[in-house]
Amino acid sequence: MFRKSLVVLVVAGLLASLGLLASAVFTATATVDNNTFTTGTLTLTATPASAALTLNTMVPGDSVTAPIAVNNAGSLDLRYAMTSNSTNVDSKNLATVMLLGIKTGVTTCTNGGFGASGTTLYTGTLTAASFGNPAQGSQAGDRALAAAANETLCFQATLPLTTTNAYQGAATTTTFTFTAEQTANNP
Repeated sequence: MFRKSLVVLVVAGLLASLGLLASAVFTATATVDNNTFTTGTLTLTATPASAALTLNTMVPGDSVTAPIAVNNAGSLDLRYAMTSNSTNVDSKNLATVMLLGIKTGVTTCTNGGFGASGTTLYTGTLTAASFGNPAQGSQAGDRALAAAANETLCFQATLPLTTTNAYQGAATTTTFTFTAEQTANNP
């Protein structure tokens, strides 16, 4: 009986040793920490922010010309468009008569220099002034600006020589709105 117990103990010991040997493996672990994700910024500004084009006591044939700098102060490339909204402070609708021209690449953004150089982005009435399309995705007329870049647009508002007496004492106020969107992953 002792012998049987000894055999059982030896067999059990061997099985236990084999079990330990079978489960003994080398392992290692590695970690990758400090994974950081940061989004880019889309920051569009226009300078001056107010009253870029102002002329009081206009008469037919008068023009006012001024630059507006469009700046991409963000870290992402963008494309932008411009729309306008005119408010006539009386019932005369001066904005429907006034003409607006917008150019890029004008050497001298003055009344005299406006026609001498540059590429036309818009020409028409003040009420319909726009270029590009502020909808998502690339549309005809949208302007591209790289991150931290800017461009100067030259605006010229004109009261045509053909303006009639019905517009004496008329006034209008216009807001130009520049709308931008990212270009990356936005065809």
